[in-house]
Amino acid sequence: KHIEPFNKRNLTEFSNAFNTNVIVKKFPAEIMYYGRDKLKENYKLFFENNEKSNVKVLNRITLRNVVIDEELVTINNTTNRQVTIYETGVNGINTMTFIANSKTKKNTEAIINEKLENYNKKDVKAFGRNYSTNAKIYNFPNEIALDGRSELRVNYISLIENTPNLYAEIVNRIIIGNKVIDKEKMTINDKTVYTIAIYEVNNSLITRVTMIQ
Repeated sequence: KHIEPFNKRNLTEFSNAFNTNVIVKKFPAEIMYYGRDKLKENYKLFFENNEKSNVKVLNRITLRNVVIDEELVTINNTTNRQVTIYETGVNGINTMTFIANSKTKKNTEAIINEKLENYNKKDVKAFGRNYSTNAKIYNFPNEIALDGRSELRVNYISLIENTPNLYAEIVNRIIIGNKVIDKEKMTINDKTVYTIAIYEVNNSLITRVTMIQ
């Protein structure tokens, strides 16, 4: 409800797609500003300062009230990719979180694929080696769940022991900079659960994972 009005530069219709108390952030949880009035003020200046603007959705991942869009953004004569995470509610978009693009390392996706393979093989040592020693797992946006590779491995061992039928596969994927965003289909003791994982890779190791469940 906000993309078409944005492309038509209809400020009122665009801003009305957001909750009155919308929070706009930079990933993972750096607050840029609060409220629909502030959003409307910022985008009014944006439209005044930029003659042309357009957003096109290239890929979309959804899970319950969360929508993650890979977007092609054209401003005047410059086009860039970005990812935006939207949390929606009855009265519109509650939060909008931007992930800016950066240079993608060649092995970023390969590291996540290797992690998935080790996870499904239940190879605890190899799985652990995919993470940095100080890797952290968060519940979106910034609530720490596991702190450090040792804690992660203990949690994984417990999961294996209690879940003979454990398997994960990728349903959809977005790659931006050093981040890989996967919607994962998890088989846990014959039950199917969907999650979203935002992996961050630095120096060929996973340093942070943000989970949306």
